[in-house]
Amino acid sequence: MFLKIVAFFESIVLCLGTFLGSFFGVPDRDTQALVDRLGGFICGVCHPNENYDLLREGGFNWVRIDIPYPFNRDGSVSGSYRAFRARAAAYQKEGFKVMAITPYPASYRETGGLDVRDSASHAGVQDVTRWLFNDLKDVVGAFQITNEMGVDAFTYPLTLEEAAVFIGIQLQALYPIKGDFPVGYNSAGLNEKLHSLMQPYLPFCDYVGIDMYFGNTGKGNAWDYVSRVEKLHRITRLPVIVQEFGFLSEGKPKTAEEKAAILSEYGYDSEEAAKADLDNFLRKLPAAFRLRLEQSYPKEEWGDAVFGGMGGHFYREIGSKTYRNYPHTPDGQAQFYDDLLPKLKKLNCLAGLILYCCQDSSVCWYCGLPGCPYETRWGIVDESGAPKPAFDVIAKHFAAFR
Repeated sequence: MFLKIVAFFESIVLCLGTFLGSFFGVPDRDTQALVDRLGGFICGVCHPNENYDLLREGGFNWVRIDIPYPFNRDGSVSGSYRAFRARAAAYQKEGFKVMAITPYPASYRETGGLDVRDSASHAGVQDVTRWLFNDLKDVVGAFQITNEMGVDAFTYPLTLEEAAVFIGIQLQALYPIKGDFPVGYNSAGLNEKLHSLMQPYLPFCDYVGIDMYFGNTGKGNAWDYVSRVEKLHRITRLPVIVQEFGFLSEGKPKTAEEKAAILSEYGYDSEEAAKADLDNFLRKLPAAFRLRLEQSYPKEEWGDAVFGGMGGHFYREIGSKTYRNYPHTPDGQAQFYDDLLPKLKKLNCLAGLILYCCQDSSVCWYCGLPGCPYETRWGIVDESGAPKPAFDVIAKHFAAFR
């Protein structure tokens, strides 16, 4: 009972400190210490291009990129890893720090032959993590241990419980050797279950990350962002880095006529006709689309899932509910950042912001369909590299952060 009372009063003090610090815009002690170790507040961008001058003009001091699994099956260092390291070193030379995301669970099995569901593989996973740290500590600025556990595409083939262990054993492996090198993990949204499972491993973390996209496929406002950061800080008592956030510059609901035209491209006049010819229909979809169905739905549900859970991708449409009714247009994207960033700046538990993302792409990585706005229109520069209105807004606010 005594310990519960102490914990209660500790939580009250933490909440009061967070409120007062946020009100006055003063970082708390732990957050300021981390910011100092980071070399300043993180003003970062995901999936950067190599236009270094443009990145500097946008106010960025960090970039965030994935580390590929480092070894071939024969144990030799892979070409993709060598390319990653060279790229990271180039960013460092240009004055940018790299938030490096360690490999995903599936790559350990598919490339490294380590089934991370089996505890017998844990020592091997830790060996890989230590190797990455020792090889990269001089060219990257921080590690994020894997990415968004709880999201099927990234967590596969693990359960959430197994994913927490996967993160935790890597944090444990690095803790004795990392010194001041910052290491943490992230979640998609608040995901309180993941952070509950991570409680035994939090002492090995320097920060906790969160990815948020309120107001893109459903309604949202600044309070959704602010409240989640503050709650995550209360849950973990760690400085918070928003590792991903952003707003689509394109996307709206399709009309019935537009949906019918898309179905006709596949040779069907209705969803029912496509589901009645399911095997042939699925073969016409991109491999990435079929992979998401396999990872996220039982086979007997694939027909419904194409037009249900994956329907936004199939029809390349975004729902009508948005952030404070800002439209998914280049100007609406700029309004989003102009409204949200000053509010986030007041959070005293926040050590960094990394927006998603730098540049538009032509094909959705998630479903494989060209023109699908879900994963092609997050950029603050377009496919040609030309800045959108949001670019100058970001530069203005990041200058204030820094």
